[in-house]
Amino acid sequence: MRVIKSDSGFLAYQKLFKSIQSNNSPVTIWQVTESGERKISLSRLNSFHLETALMHFELPEDNQILMELPLYVYSEDTQIIFKSDVTDVKNNVFSLLFPSEIKLLEEPDVTVVKGRTGVDISTVWKTKRLQIEEERKPDYMVVKSMRDRSTRDQEFLNNEFNPTLDEEDKMFADKRETPRARPKKDKFVKVKTLLSDDVLTYKLFDLSQGGMAFISMEPDLFPKGDLIQIMGFEEFNLDDPLIARVMSHRNIDETQIEFKIGCKFEEGQS
Repeated sequence: MRVIKSDSGFLAYQKLFKSIQSNNSPVTIWQVTESGERKISLSRLNSFHLETALMHFELPEDNQILMELPLYVYSEDTQIIFKSDVTDVKNNVFSLLFPSEIKLLEEPDVTVVKGRTGVDISTVWKTKRLQIEEERKPDYMVVKSMRDRSTRDQEFLNNEFNPTLDEEDKMFADKRETPRARPKKDKFVKVKTLLSDDVLTYKLFDLSQGGMAFISMEPDLFPKGDLIQIMGFEEFNLDDPLIARVMSHRNIDETQIEFKIGCKFEEGQS
């Protein structure tokens, strides 16, 4: 089970809630009374607001939401579960605070949810899981091999991927599948995430055929495991972006202001 904390994964919250809302996905909700009884029902996410950290759900007709009790939410489509506090119940809507953490369920965890809620999700697990994986990799995230790229892209990338290594890089070159070279001068890379259409520019840390790293003061923009698009370098815009997966965040120094975002290029692009 993977856990996302609100203080470090706020953008991941946005991605998950947006998926639930845009797909109009039903969610299972329940509260546990003092006697231990679980009042279980279905609802849907109407809206969420980052600035107020509030979510607004449909009020189930057959369920009385109690403000004094915590409320549990389980989404089958995204395989997440979290607990939060009810802040308001009005008309046909009830409001929740953003949870302090969200748990991403793995396959063995579903039996726990079934046992506690009586909701049988074992038969839909594989189907739902496959759908989620496909959603995370839309058409514009499909890789393109080097031979299928434009001539200008091939010439540029072959030049970038085969630089002269400096002494520091030579020391660690045998530890990597492909040697990475540090730019001799400040060089910048253009990056696009799944969450925004904006193309962001960052200082390049190193680059090879297998991957790259760049410097950012906002590591939360790049959750580990997410796919990103490399749109170009400096003034050069690639005809087809490189697709990379975020693998690591590392502090550049003790100030913990700048982070090295390590990325691995998806297979099939070299």
